[in-house]
Amino acid sequence: MAGEDSLIEIQEYKYSNIDPINKDIDLPYLKDKHFKYSDEGFSPYRLFELKDDKVRIENTSYSGIIQLDKVRLHFSAKVKTNLFYMLSFLKDEKAFLYDPNRIIEIKEGHNFFDILGRLFLNELEEIFKKGFYKKYVRKEENLSFLKGKFLIKKQLQNEIKKRTKFSCRYDDLTFDNIENQIVLRAATLLIPLISDYNEEIKGDLIHYSNLLKDEVSLVNVIPEDCERIQFGRLNDYYETIIQFSKAILQNYFIKSTRTGYSKGFNFIVNMNKVYEDFITELLIDIVEKGEKFDDFIVETQEKFNNLVRENKIITKPDLILKKKNTEERPFILDAKYKRQENNADYYQVIAYSLAIPTSRACFLIYPSDEEVEESVLTLDPKLLGNSDREEIKLYAVKINLALDEEMGYKEYIGEIKGQLKRELLKSGYFGG
Repeated sequence: MAGEDSLIEIQEYKYSNIDPINKDIDLPYLKDKHFKYSDEGFSPYRLFELKDDKVRIENTSYSGIIQLDKVRLHFSAKVKTNLFYMLSFLKDEKAFLYDPNRIIEIKEGHNFFDILGRLFLNELEEIFKKGFYKKYVRKEENLSFLKGKFLIKKQLQNEIKKRTKFSCRYDDLTFDNIENQIVLRAATLLIPLISDYNEEIKGDLIHYSNLLKDEVSLVNVIPEDCERIQFGRLNDYYETIIQFSKAILQNYFIKSTRTGYSKGFNFIVNMNKVYEDFITELLIDIVEKGEKFDDFIVETQEKFNNLVRENKIITKPDLILKKKNTEERPFILDAKYKRQENNADYYQVIAYSLAIPTSRACFLIYPSDEEVEESVLTLDPKLLGNSDREEIKLYAVKINLALDEEMGYKEYIGEIKGQLKRELLKSGYFGG
């Protein structure tokens, strides 16, 4: 960031005036497709042109950085936290809006590549589930048998050199195509840039890279190769990972130009999804690795439609703890970044509880900045005419994300996990 540039902060659900602003450059950029701006319907932020050539920008629930011509916009979260640590857990790449072509310096983003690694890995996992893309690639080779079109001119060279081969041109259905070559090259460049403490991301990237190397050539590709790909019905599921690959391939990313700064790009991210994915991933790790939770397995985003006879109302809690070797689902955990008005959060978990006949307790997990009273309420199904159900406890708990800014990644994550574990154990359901 240049020293003379202005810094303007726009807090969640607040507004600020952009001054100075270059309307000819900045306004079209803010309305660019990268940030999904819309004058109608949903938009991450709204723009209002004022008198004296000023522009007002109104944030929704987004956090991030957009560098304009002479001003940097800092979309700030209402919750005090280390955004870059949390972002390395983001699962929903649709919540992350970015422009890979606008390379900027980010002082706070020393682990920006971990974020990119997580998003890249998310896409790679989805591609693996669907199957790596195969397409016909034209090849010219000297073969011991005739295949495809016989190349007479090149065959003459074979005869001069006394090669007992056929010079052929043919189309081969193969994984070794430009799409997979770009992905493999990007993954190879990205792996050494991932922080050592994010060994899970790094390990998974190495695993998928090795799978690709069995079928795909590791060749040099350039960012412009990403622009040449035509997406259609057969390869459209590669579009997002090719965009991430282009960002990785940019030579701007390899080194930072100033001490204390990292290279990154303009981005904004939906904090509701960041918080939800962050808390959910930490809870999964706690349950899967904690001895107090040996009797349970984790189910994520399970759908239930038995609230009404017509099965048209679907409930989908963030996490359910299911008792091993049974169909019992006693515990529901739901991360809430922002308290909803008129007790809507409680109505939602009550719906979850009623939709899951074996539920015993629900946990609403808020950031500590949110104005929520930590409490334990009791839902009595008998009052609703269900005499077969036992009472269900509804817990509202808060987690402090605003830890020491100098705290390292592992220490920060360990502290948050410690808070979550203590809150679960306080309920008395998991052995105290």
